[in-house]
Amino acid sequence: MNSGTILYDKEFQFSNNGVIIDKLIIVLCEFGINFLVLSTTSQQHSKNKTAGCQIKDRQPNYFLPQGSCWFNKDTWVELSEFHEMDFYILEQKKADRIVLHRSVLPTELMKDIIKCALTSEDIEGFYLKELEKTYNKM
Repeated sequence: MNSGTILYDKEFQFSNNGVIIDKLIIVLCEFGINFLVLSTTSQQHSKNKTAGCQIKDRQPNYFLPQGSCWFNKDTWVELSEFHEMDFYILEQKKADRIVLHRSVLPTELMKDIIKCALTSEDIEGFYLKELEKTYNKM
């Protein structure tokens, strides 16, 4: 699956608290046979509405204003938690139509999101290498 692929997961589970919710997620890169993904939100809460990298917000994010790309609402790519999606679980969810492919973000936009993600203090060190490798290949 390509970096920038947008998936709709009807049963996305947050790793930090186990909450299950429907979410639009963006694939960052492959991680072994698994995938590193970021969740998105259309809820502003205390986030900035300046387009692009907002790494200094209380919850670091990359803001995509409505109409700037595929999303039909203001959307924040959440950089405070990186999620590893298991390949086999993802394949089963796709087969069961729990996960649906929605779109793919343009390469230059995805490079900007990854560049922003690389500066996040919340990214685990073992994800950095794969993310840097993906960025350099783009």
